[in-house]
Amino acid sequence: MNLKQMEAFRAVMLTGSVSQAAKQLFRTQPAVSMMISSLEEEIGFQLFERYKKRLHPTPEADYLYKEIEAIFSRIQDVSQTVQDIQNKQYGFLRIGCMPGPSTFFVPELLADFLEEHPKVQASLQTRTSDLVAEWVASNQYDMGLAEITQHQSQLAKEDRFNLPCYVAVPADNPLAEHEVLNTELLDGEPMITLHPDHMIFHDLLTQFETNGHRMNVRLQTRFYIPALTFVERGLGICVMDPVSILSYQHYAQPGKVVFRRFDPQIMLKIGMFYPVDTPRSRITKAFSDKLRNRLNEIRDNPESYLDWG
Repeated sequence: MNLKQMEAFRAVMLTGSVSQAAKQLFRTQPAVSMMISSLEEEIGFQLFERYKKRLHPTPEADYLYKEIEAIFSRIQDVSQTVQDIQNKQYGFLRIGCMPGPSTFFVPELLADFLEEHPKVQASLQTRTSDLVAEWVASNQYDMGLAEITQHQSQLAKEDRFNLPCYVAVPADNPLAEHEVLNTELLDGEPMITLHPDHMIFHDLLTQFETNGHRMNVRLQTRFYIPALTFVERGLGICVMDPVSILSYQHYAQPGKVVFRRFDPQIMLKIGMFYPVDTPRSRITKAFSDKLRNRLNEIRDNPESYLDWG
């Protein structure tokens, strides 16, 4: 029994006649009759009896039709699945993300994506940058967003982003009167920084030392979002990346912290990571494009995204 025979049998069952089945299948009547005859010969029992010029299915035909209809229903499901995959409406997306962007930035972007792709399932895991890169490499994530180290030179140029950092300043601090801050203005100013093993701390310290100014570290945190609580309380200023600022502005009360440009520029270097030996799904590519476009917009036109205060 082949698919064409089952298709002809099903059409006759649905229409009640060979001629109507032939029209439905865009075939000749003799061709459909031949397929029914060959099917009956192959299975060894009669499927239809002719009575008063009409075909009547035998009880055996009714049993067989239920099974064949289930097969065609499954074929339709498979066809719909194929169409969903083509339209990027089906799949599972596993994302690993460094802490800062995982608070609001990536969740907002992922929520928009899932609304556009209602059949897609997703997992978003917050990990340190080192773990994100490690877990992506071991194929535990389909993609990751993490900071780039000197040893991660395999990333494509389009997946690397250098985002300029800004200075978070308590709104009532005299430094807020300046549009641009530098190491001279921040000389001896209490600062909240990341830990010394972080690249931004290292780059910041280098700039202070090169310019002959003192970086006064009062508080250290592992991530930027907690640091902003200390800035709100007037305990110091913090040089931080625009993605963390965007996340903060989603929940913060306006008027407590303002953000100013910093010269010379300090860059947060982040990248989009993928498993090396595994092809990317259409869903992964679609979300990656969305994330890439947003990061490029923030890099190229931050003022349209950040509320400077």
